[in-house]
Amino acid sequence: MPSQKITERPTYRSNNEIFGTPRKRDVRNIDMYALSETKLAMYGLIFSLAIITVKLYYSNRTYVEGLIFEQQLISLEQATEEGQVVFKNIWVHSIKYSKYWLPALCGLLTTYFTWLLVYLDSDVPGVQPPSPLSPTKYKLRSGHSFHLNYVFALLVGVLVSIYMLWKEMSL
Repeated sequence: MPSQKITERPTYRSNNEIFGTPRKRDVRNIDMYALSETKLAMYGLIFSLAIITVKLYYSNRTYVEGLIFEQQLISLEQATEEGQVVFKNIWVHSIKYSKYWLPALCGLLTTYFTWLLVYLDSDVPGVQPPSPLSPTKYKLRSGHSFHLNYVFALLVGVLVSIYMLWKEMSL
């Protein structure tokens, strides 16, 4: 029996053969219904999640609003006065101990800038001469493990710190 498509009209044959229903179904029609069922399921899921979210919000409304919205615990004048007191206290302590932290800070900055000048003035920065932070293959290639120009950069920073401590420079 030859196969028939759904769109074809059934044909009758002689010899008392009864035409049969087609064995293959047209899948395009089924996909159209499945797609709409999927859309309907998604809309239902979104709607139910929205209902659950609204219910959870209203049952915990005070807690959620406390998390989201800012609560004013002190007035602006009180915060300004306390902020000025805290700032004045921090400034007094930083000035009091500036004879220690200022030389250390200036020494670190001097070391950094001197190290940077030595690094950038190199033939190939970080390779020739290799910095102490360079990989060992560059250090082995040059034949030295530590070059004096980087020691000089460290020494300048230490000397600046010692000089500032000796002269008692502070704010």
